[in-house]
Amino acid sequence: MSILKYLGGVLPRKTIFNQFFEQGNTLDLQTKFSGLCLLAKWYYTKKTTIEKNPQRLQTHSCGNSPIRLLLFGPMFLGFVGSLVVALDILLIPFHGEDDAFHWWLLYLVLCWNLLFLNLFPLWDLVFSPKYAYFDRQTGKVGYTFDIPGCEVRDEFGNCCFDWRDMKCVLVNQSTDQGGSRAFFPVISHKDRDKYPNTKMTIVVTELAQNPIYCLLFWERLVRFMDNTKPLPDIPEYEGYRHLDPITAEFDKHNSRPEVYWRDMSFKQQTEIYDELYAEAYKIDWYNDAPQPEITKPWQRWTPEPERKETLNWKYKAKRLFMQLTCGIP
Repeated sequence: MSILKYLGGVLPRKTIFNQFFEQGNTLDLQTKFSGLCLLAKWYYTKKTTIEKNPQRLQTHSCGNSPIRLLLFGPMFLGFVGSLVVALDILLIPFHGEDDAFHWWLLYLVLCWNLLFLNLFPLWDLVFSPKYAYFDRQTGKVGYTFDIPGCEVRDEFGNCCFDWRDMKCVLVNQSTDQGGSRAFFPVISHKDRDKYPNTKMTIVVTELAQNPIYCLLFWERLVRFMDNTKPLPDIPEYEGYRHLDPITAEFDKHNSRPEVYWRDMSFKQQTEIYDELYAEAYKIDWYNDAPQPEITKPWQRWTPEPERKETLNWKYKAKRLFMQLTCGIP
């Protein structure tokens, strides 16, 4: 695979595939029905200037950050506990007279999931988020935590570096003690010896067994930071395109409909995502000429609004089930 030629070296700052895509969020229904999460509205409210400007600032956390364990560890434990309870229920017909159903286990799992569910929105207060943000407007990369040796700070008072001084390396490393391996893009300052804390291992997907996910992530970031061009026409930016001057002007001359991606269901967006990734596998990343961007996606895909998930009893039941069994907000 020609992609593997990139392994271990600095990824070129160019785009080849140019078929950018990332599904939009599904927070609309989540904010309308919070279920058993009493602080859900506080959790879904963007709190900082950095979070409130996705058309300008793209954020990424470090993949090996201990915060991931603190966030997903309790969910995993809750899920395992729910599986044990389900198994106990299935074994009821085989219980002897002295072997009754373990109600205490059911209560313990429910209390655990409900407790974490309602503590989750407060996590940012207990553990300040540590991430890097890429500023399309200024061409800087900032960090929400201190970097020893940093000499420049941005308007937010954070350490920052020029985007041109950052590099990305494709690595293949172990993900756990079992020896499973995956590909990751690692972003850092080009002088990592001087600024070791700038290193970020990006988790592009939970099952990154193919390096193509890393290359497409890097393409998307490189394209985002090119402020001479409009934002790519993808779902995650649709609600903010008018806030980026170059993008707004481009959309005006491109006769872009005000709403396009938001008329699609998340499932339809996922199908488009899978379609484009299948095409990406066929690209010769070393020898093929750059493909043209999709600037008028409405000419290729037609929204099917009837497939959009609605706030019905099925959605509410599924949401409550996820909260009770896994503690997911």
